[in-house]
Amino acid sequence: MASLRVNLENGRFPHAFLCTGPEGVGKRTFARKLAQALLCEQRAPEALDPCGKCPGCLQVEAGTHPDMMLVERPEDKHELPISLIRELCLNLGLKPARGKRKIVILDDADDLNEEASNAFLKTLEEPPPGSVLILIGTSPELQLDTIVSRCRIVRFDPLPEADLAALLLEQEVTADPAEAARLARLGEGSVSRARGLADPGLTAFRRACIDELANSSGFSPPALARRLEEFINEAGKESVVRRTRASLLMGELARLFRGVLWQTAGLDPPSPDPDDRIAIAGLAERLDPEDALVLTDRCLEADYHIQRKAYVPLIVAALAHDLGRLVNPRA
Repeated sequence: MASLRVNLENGRFPHAFLCTGPEGVGKRTFARKLAQALLCEQRAPEALDPCGKCPGCLQVEAGTHPDMMLVERPEDKHELPISLIRELCLNLGLKPARGKRKIVILDDADDLNEEASNAFLKTLEEPPPGSVLILIGTSPELQLDTIVSRCRIVRFDPLPEADLAALLLEQEVTADPAEAARLARLGEGSVSRARGLADPGLTAFRRACIDELANSSGFSPPALARRLEEFINEAGKESVVRRTRASLLMGELARLFRGVLWQTAGLDPPSPDPDDRIAIAGLAERLDPEDALVLTDRCLEADYHIQRKAYVPLIVAALAHDLGRLVNPRA
């Protein structure tokens, strides 16, 4: 922040930021705080310290400030439509309604296709005076080089376990320090992931699913797919909560097979759960390292498509088929 304050005082403040890193590590929080600081009506922008109480700060927090645009991928789309990008560029060219700046927060920047990226490029090259664009993604490698070269990259690392555990206690996700520590280990540095894994129903289903996969008698892939789909649908009627639960499950399955990969390589699997270690040991007896690596990749691939709003039942069915082909005991 100190360097940004100096840039702002000297009139060399970046006009575009690309925030990258895993989900749930504070990228959106940073974007809103920066927008608040630049649109705060009580404190000078150079301080980059919003008061949090003035109309400007409150409207940014509520997402209703007339000089801030929050652009997200529509729920029913796999990519950011070019129509949204053109509308963004048009609105950004208008004069600010309340101050000297206009702020754009472009979420889901990973989902800019080439056409939308090219439409956005002109605005990145020659933004209107006083405008600031904040792009949120996971990796610079998923953006066009021409976009990356015009942005200040802000990299967000996973949170340390101790900090994440403290946040979970502070946010009252749990009142038990031991449970907070367990969730912090499973959360892999992500607040949103740790919060999701605090669901007791997910914990119970995860245990049953892992034990079924590790059972030496094998399992029925179609039956597993049905159970997975039913559990995902039980999360609620909203698509976003279903996809969140599905993504958490895929992450836990990927974690399981990463442990198997470690075990087959002669390493101690990084799992604190003794029941998981038993399952990992059983799977390692009938999987070779190549199979464990393929299964890890398949779970991560399934999660990728879930987050990009592909048809979840099809993803689950395809994954269950591949799990059965590689995990079930061979005749």
